[in-house]
Amino acid sequence: MLIPTNLLAEPGIVQGLLDGSLVRYGSVIRHAAGTPQGGQIVRHLLEAPGLTNQLMSLPFSPVTGAVSLVTNTIGHAATYNKLIGIDRQLIGLQQTASSILGFSQIAAGASILNIGVSIAGFAYMGYKLHQTQKAIGNLQKSMAAGFDRLEDRLDALSGQLAYLHLLVEDSREEQQRLGNAIADLHKALLIKNIADLQAELEHLKRFPDDSPKAALKTATSARLFLASQATQAPLEFDANTLMLVDISTQGWAVAIATEANLLLQHGQIPEAREVLAREIPRFQQHAHQWAKSLLNTERPELATAQRFATPYFKNCITPERVQRITQISPSDRALSSDQTLQKRRGAKVELEMTRTQPQLTSQWKYRQLAIAEYLDTLSELYARLDGLLAFAQLCEQQGVKSSHELLPDANAKPGLYLLPAVET
Repeated sequence: MLIPTNLLAEPGIVQGLLDGSLVRYGSVIRHAAGTPQGGQIVRHLLEAPGLTNQLMSLPFSPVTGAVSLVTNTIGHAATYNKLIGIDRQLIGLQQTASSILGFSQIAAGASILNIGVSIAGFAYMGYKLHQTQKAIGNLQKSMAAGFDRLEDRLDALSGQLAYLHLLVEDSREEQQRLGNAIADLHKALLIKNIADLQAELEHLKRFPDDSPKAALKTATSARLFLASQATQAPLEFDANTLMLVDISTQGWAVAIATEANLLLQHGQIPEAREVLAREIPRFQQHAHQWAKSLLNTERPELATAQRFATPYFKNCITPERVQRITQISPSDRALSSDQTLQKRRGAKVELEMTRTQPQLTSQWKYRQLAIAEYLDTLSELYARLDGLLAFAQLCEQQGVKSSHELLPDANAKPGLYLLPAVET
C-alpha cells in the first residue's frame, strides 16, 4: 500500500495542491470542492517515526508565526529527493511543503495531534500534553510579572496559550483575574485527567508491547470528562473561559486519538471506527458553536470569517488560516465563491468606513488575532480527527489485523508518505 517516496516526489499530487484542484484537510488530501470528485480522498498523509521524533524538537511561533517543522524537516525532504520529476520553475527551491500543504500559521495548539497516523504518535501526543502543562506554568509566571512588552511575553510562551495575552494585554485587572484562574486550574480535576492521560502515553512509549487495557481505560475516562468540561462551558468571549475550554478541548482531542489508535493497533478496528464516528460529530458541533459565537458582532458585515481576509489583516493572517476557520463557521462554510467574495467585500468596506475607524484600536486588533488563533486550533483539530476516522475506515476496508500493517516501518526515512485511498 505505501508509496515509498516523499510527497514532493509525486508531481501529480503537488500540481493539484498548487493549482487548487486538491486540498489538504487534516491528514488527508482530497479533491477540492467544486471539482467533479469534490471531497473524495486522494491520499492519506502518514509520517515516518523519524519525522515524528523531529516534531518534538521544533519550535512553534506563537500567534502569527508559521510552523517551523515545514522548513526544518519537510523542506529538507525536498532537498534529498532533489525534486525528482518536478519542474523546478513550477516549485522552486524556496517552495516548501508549508505552502503546498497549507501548514503555514496553523495554531500551535493544533500541533497536539500529529499530522497523520504514526507509529511514534503516542510519544508525540504525550510530549504535547507536557507542553500544554508547561504553557500553563509559563502563562502564570508571565501574568504575575505583568506586561512590559507584549512581544516579549509572547516569545516567552510555548505558543499554545499565547493568544490569551492578546485578550488581556490592556487590563491589569483582567491579567490578575486570569492569573488567579490559572492557579485554580492547577488544583482542578482538569489537570489531573490530562496528567493521568500523559502518564499512560509515557508508559506506552516506554513499554509498547504491554497490554493496552489500562491505557484504554484511562483514555476513555479522560475523553468523557474532558468532553463534558469543553462542551458545558458557556459560550463567552472571556479569557478565563477560553483558556479552560481550550485546554479541555485539546485534551479531549488527544484522548479520542489515543483511544482510537490503541484500538486500531490492537486489531479492534470496528470499535475504533465506532468511537471516532460517535465523537467527531460532537467535536464538530462544539467547533461550530464557538465559531458562530466568536465571529458574531454588532456589525453584520463583519460577522464572518471573511473579515480576516480583508487588507486590514493582510500582514497578520494568512489565506490558509482564513480557509480553515471558514470550515467551522456555519455562516461561511456553505457559501459559493461569489457569495464568499461578496462577504469579503462587505467586510472590507465596513472596515474602511469612517464610522468604523474609532473601533479599530490595537486592543480590537489583538482580540481579532486571538479569535483567529483560537478558531484555527479548533478547525485543525477537527480536521485531523476526521482524517483519523478516514484512516480507520481504510483499515477496515483493507481487512488488516493492525494499523501497523499500513504504516511506514521504523527504518523509513523521515518525511511524509502517501497512502492511496481505497477505490470505490
